[in-house]
Amino acid sequence: MLRSSYFDGYTDISVQDEHKKNRSVVGGLFLILIGSCVLVGYGIWTLQNKFFFAPLLGSPLYSLGVSVMIAAGGSALATCMADVCVCVICARSGCKKPFLGLLVIIAFLGLASGIVLFISKNEQVDGTLDDRLRTSLELQYGQPGEEGVTDAWDRTQEKLQCCGVGNNTSGYLAWRRSMWYANQTDVSPSAQVPQSCCLVDDVTGQARQCQFDVPNQFLNDKGCQDDVQNVFFDHAKELGIAATVVSLIELMILLVTLSTLRDLQ
Repeated sequence: MLRSSYFDGYTDISVQDEHKKNRSVVGGLFLILIGSCVLVGYGIWTLQNKFFFAPLLGSPLYSLGVSVMIAAGGSALATCMADVCVCVICARSGCKKPFLGLLVIIAFLGLASGIVLFISKNEQVDGTLDDRLRTSLELQYGQPGEEGVTDAWDRTQEKLQCCGVGNNTSGYLAWRRSMWYANQTDVSPSAQVPQSCCLVDDVTGQARQCQFDVPNQFLNDKGCQDDVQNVFFDHAKELGIAATVVSLIELMILLVTLSTLRDLQ
């Protein structure tokens, strides 16, 4: 009888330890879920609102950094949900360790995305950005097979209310050196700038007609270089900080959770 009571008490302690382990794992997973939602949400918002100029940069690092950040956040979300299911179904802590190890790898992937975003920011120095903007405007805009660049230039000029390349009020002159402008020779009258360079009518919400006889009062004559550089630099820095900080916090949570599981064994 004494022996039976002893083993019953031992069993109760083991069950209590497993409950502590499960609570520790679930608590850590909940915090990681929040961080992963931040990465995925911020990444998707970037694609919808701040990604319009990416094809003009001429470098894949910015796109790669954003894609890896979203992938890391999404993978962490899926892994966390799978791990929660394991916590419910499997009472043994050994079942959870592979998922926690996978989350560690995913957190390092998120950290890598932050580093890539910082590198992409430092890569776009003034002269390099100016050259890439001019190359895309002069050689790619409006050309067959370059619809992505054409759309990127139109969206950039509309959103930033600028026109062409340069830092002054004669940025629109860059269009006169473009292949798109050269192809207007058979059209009369020929457009000197795209319609995306025109001011938007506050009443109708439509772009005014400013493509002919420039400059005129309806033309955004300011060049786009400074605005593109400022928007890109600021946003790449914000994305890099978010990815780095969230990933480091997730790593610390995972290390604490793994340490707690080991101590309770």
